[in-house]
Amino acid sequence: MRTAGVVLAAGDSRRMGQTKQLLPLGGRTLLDTVLAAARGARLDELVLVLGAEAERIAAAVDTAGARVVVAADHAEGMGASLRAGVGALGPEVERVVVLLGDQPRVTAELVDAVLERHLESGLPAAAVSAGGVLQPPVAADRRLWPQLIAAHGDSGLRSVLRAVPGIVATLSVEGVTVDIDTPDDYRRVLMTEER
Repeated sequence: MRTAGVVLAAGDSRRMGQTKQLLPLGGRTLLDTVLAAARGARLDELVLVLGAEAERIAAAVDTAGARVVVAADHAEGMGASLRAGVGALGPEVERVVVLLGDQPRVTAELVDAVLERHLESGLPAAAVSAGGVLQPPVAADRRLWPQLIAAHGDSGLRSVLRAVPGIVATLSVEGVTVDIDTPDDYRRVLMTEER
């Protein structure tokens, strides 16, 4: 099954107060950390969706092996990024894994585990479940393409997963999927780095 990774990193970092994709973490940027995990996973291709400050971010991160797509309507929210990323995939792609550009604790191994869970389940999607909440990384096959491309607003992916109960296989994890939205989130991640 040909699988693409789509990394959503188009947001304007409003709650952070600065470009969070470029925050330093462990000797590289936050977005570089996510891209490295995606490159290490069993993905056949990789799409990076940028929006706010796209040129600056693309110039500052290692986009090797990734096709960069710009979501012109990124201010709408995650739905616009999701549409841009999934819409950029060719007909040969049968499955997509959606990752967020602000989840530095997501590893290649976790992405591969979600892919495996998806394959084993036979369901249209598989997602991480942390504390009972579904979140990326999310694997989805072509059965969900229409919903992914029609996503709107800031909870685009979440609303797709909740819309039809019973379509998502889950992989329970704790602590690794934290996304960085605020300065406090970033400080907490830095504190765990220092340990």
